[in-house]
Amino acid sequence: MSRQIEKVKKYSNGSLPVSVQPCAVSEKSLELIKLAAWNAKAVYAADTTHMDRIAQLADFSGYKLTPHSESIDASLRDGTVKATSLRLLSPEKDSLPMLLVVAIRGSTSKRRDWTINFDDIGQGTDGAGFLDSNDCTYQVHGGYLECAKGMVEKVSEAISCILSNSEADHSVDRDIQLLFTGHSAGGAVASLLYAHMISSYTSTLANLHPRFTSIDCIVFGSPPVSKPGLTSYSQTSTFLSIINEGDPVPRMDKGFIESLLTIYISPMPAASVAWALPPMLLDNAGTIMVLKDGEQGLCTVPDDIDQKGIRAVLETTVFGNPRAHKMDMYLWKLGLVKTLF
Repeated sequence: MSRQIEKVKKYSNGSLPVSVQPCAVSEKSLELIKLAAWNAKAVYAADTTHMDRIAQLADFSGYKLTPHSESIDASLRDGTVKATSLRLLSPEKDSLPMLLVVAIRGSTSKRRDWTINFDDIGQGTDGAGFLDSNDCTYQVHGGYLECAKGMVEKVSEAISCILSNSEADHSVDRDIQLLFTGHSAGGAVASLLYAHMISSYTSTLANLHPRFTSIDCIVFGSPPVSKPGLTSYSQTSTFLSIINEGDPVPRMDKGFIESLLTIYISPMPAASVAWALPPMLLDNAGTIMVLKDGEQGLCTVPDDIDQKGIRAVLETTVFGNPRAHKMDMYLWKLGLVKTLF
């Protein structure tokens, strides 16, 4: 693996270009990003010792856990339902809303998870009937679309249960903000559920839209989901795709996998030349922001119109470090852990 990473770095497009620069992020937005990252890690709850080494909510936010939570188990047969954790957070300040976080787990080592990941990889399935078209036909990754459709009822039931229980004991006496999050494939499904909930379609999940003052989505290391890319439904809604430099999953489709395998079997380049990459078949969801090596904070292409600049960077840069995909790496770059695991 170290040899492969070294080889990728030898190519002139093996690292992010200088055009990707740090950008200003408000304290409020950064807090929401960190809350999303914390929950995206916590849903991988099999190894609870890792959570002991991660910053506590009080260390980086003005929120605390409430007794109200729900969980959804992954489907045992085909992986069409991903393990999901829902937590209601309470703010320390009266001026802030409650925060209900829906965190969807990414892929584990289980075969059923990867069956979904490689189902219809890089190809498009018509998203009609699930995503609002707005005179636009969405082509969606078939595996993630199937998964999102299978989770609508379960997620809406879990949300309704938390709302009902918190209202019964008078825990909720203020507005509630809803946040979808997830890492890897969990982020892809979270993006689709977010997009469905804000669409004009009627479903048990979409019908819950009026219960929340704001609906947001922040995902980490999420693979391409649709063509065109999914966007926020309003200027006040946060919809972000956070990508760590080198993480191959946000670029993952059949052509890119084959290209990485070709690099793997090729000799070390003698000179700094560019490695030719295939075009992206699907786009990443939301506004793309990058955690760049050697830079503090989040980065993007300045003055980028319609994200054409950052998408061009994704399409022409070799993201070839599988270690960069670990959620622990995202937490470390966001300052939520002092040392890597």
